[in-house]
Amino acid sequence: MDEQKKTEFLALIRESLRPLTPEGIGKLPEPFGGRLYPSYQPKDWQIRAVLFDVYGTLLQSATGDMAIQTEYLRGSADAVALWATEDMTGEELKAFFRDAVQAEHLRQYATTPYPEVRVEELWARLPGKREDVDPQELALRYELAINPVYPMPHLEECLRELGRGSLVLGIVSNAQFYTPLMLEAVLGKSLEAAGFALDLCIYSFEVGEAKPSPTLFKQARGALEKRGIEASQVLYVGNDMLNDVYGAHMVGFRTVLFAGDGRSLRLREGNRLCQNLVPDLVIQDLSDLVSIGDL
Repeated sequence: MDEQKKTEFLALIRESLRPLTPEGIGKLPEPFGGRLYPSYQPKDWQIRAVLFDVYGTLLQSATGDMAIQTEYLRGSADAVALWATEDMTGEELKAFFRDAVQAEHLRQYATTPYPEVRVEELWARLPGKREDVDPQELALRYELAINPVYPMPHLEECLRELGRGSLVLGIVSNAQFYTPLMLEAVLGKSLEAAGFALDLCIYSFEVGEAKPSPTLFKQARGALEKRGIEASQVLYVGNDMLNDVYGAHMVGFRTVLFAGDGRSLRLREGNRLCQNLVPDLVIQDLSDLVSIGDL
């Protein structure tokens, strides 16, 4: 992506930002409540690296919030459809994308149980798309219309304080090409300037598999080992017991379940892979990591 396009995309993202407030959780069921910080505080972890999930952890996401799925979003999707095509509606745009993702997942299931797509490739095949419409810009505009994001409370403070010490920061996340741009837009600086090591930013769209694929976590572990950092010295923070805690646990990382937003918290209590799986720690605010980073 050239610099001009990147600048234009960052501007689109910033213009789309609308405040979101995390949804309350209530009392966490056991065993999660028993691992809730600060009542529970592990000792002698010797943490040297902290890796994050993005959606639902660093960024609030409106997906699944029925209070937000209103005329505003419906109108936004219609506006994207009108911009990209002659006569499609927002609902028709959603139907196309849903079916295209399903079809691509079915095709990939022959070779991987963790299928992932590149959304711009799907949008390039949109019937009736205007010839002058860039598939990447269409993908971004659609995402901003149907899945508004906003920084999680205390995100900047958390990264700033963790970055003051010797901790190495990274990302392992389901993502598309616009995900790093969204983080850059809300932080007002590049990911590197925000403290992230770029070789430790592992995205599903680049790997070709989605979490909880071990491929993403093994790639991160390999990069950390080159720095002399052992898996037990790595803290992985995410909001999903399957995609985050299970995946990170399987490669030996210490796990932190982020339970700071009811919209995105996924306990997966009925999933067989998560049976008897307990995160090493549970937090409800990113600022908690500032203290935990000293462990």
